[in-house]
Amino acid sequence: MAVRRARRKPHYTARTADRHVLYQLAVQAPETDAAFYDRWFRKYTGRPLRFLREDFCGTAVLACHHVKRHRDNRALGVDLHWPTLAWGRIHNVKPLLDAEQQTRIELRQANVLDVRTPKVDAVLALNFSYSVWKTRDALRAYLENAYASLRPGGLLFADAWGGPDVLQQKTDKTRHRGFVYEWEQRAYDPISHDIVCAIHFAFPDGTRLRDAFVYEWRLWTLAELRELFAEAGFVDVDVLWEATDQKTGGGNGVFYRTRRGGMDEAWIAIVVGRKPERRPRRTAR
Repeated sequence: MAVRRARRKPHYTARTADRHVLYQLAVQAPETDAAFYDRWFRKYTGRPLRFLREDFCGTAVLACHHVKRHRDNRALGVDLHWPTLAWGRIHNVKPLLDAEQQTRIELRQANVLDVRTPKVDAVLALNFSYSVWKTRDALRAYLENAYASLRPGGLLFADAWGGPDVLQQKTDKTRHRGFVYEWEQRAYDPISHDIVCAIHFAFPDGTRLRDAFVYEWRLWTLAELRELFAEAGFVDVDVLWEATDQKTGGGNGVFYRTRRGGMDEAWIAIVVGRKPERRPRRTAR
C-alpha cells in the first residue's frame, strides 16, 4: 500500500521569495477568471469568447488560461513593463502552454493607448490598472482606444472597487500557505480622489517583503465609469455587482447584473460595455 506523503509547506523568505509568484497566489485566480469572462461574454453575445485582449496584463497568467480553455482560443497580452512580460513568458507561457497553444498567444510590450490591432472579441482592464489615469480626458482616451480595438458586438470589462472601508488608512492581512499577504491603504485625498496603496508580504522567519507593489491611482466611482464608457461609444453599459457572503460579510465571488448597488463597507464590481454591431448597409433603390 502506497504511503501518502504530506505536502510540504512552502518555505518563503524576503530574500528568496519571488514577488510575482506571491502576487499570483494571493490575488489572482486565473482559471476561475477565464471561465468567468467566457460565461459573461456568452450571456451578452450568445457566442463563446474566442479572442481576448488583456490590457495591463503583467505576467499574463489569465491570458494563458484563456488559451488553454479551447483549441480555437487566442489571446493578446499588452503591458508596458518588459521585465514583467519576460517573467510571464518564462514562468507562465512556457510551463502552462504546449507548443501549439503558444502560437495562439502574443505578449506585446506597448502602451495600451497605442494598440488597436488585431481586433478582438473582448478587452479586459483588470486589477484597477486603468486608475493610473487621473483625469476624465485621459481615461476617456483609453476607453475610446479599447472601443476601437473591439470587433462589432465586442465587450470591454473593467473591474472597480469602493465603499467607506477603502477610504480608511489601514492594512488588511490574509494568511496563505507560507506567507501573509498585506494590502495597505496608505493615503487618500477626498478632493482629488487620489489614493496610494501597497502590497507587502510577511514570512514565518519574521522577514517582510515591503512595498512589493505600490499603486498611485485615482479612485473612480461607478457613476463616472459608466458615463465615460457611454461617452466613448459603448452601449448597454452595465454593472456586475458581487454578492455578499452572509457568514463573513465579504464578497462571495458571485456577480449579478444590477442597476442599484448595496451599501457595503467595501465592494467589488465590474463595468461592462458593448460595442454596437455594424449597421446593415442600405441597398440602392
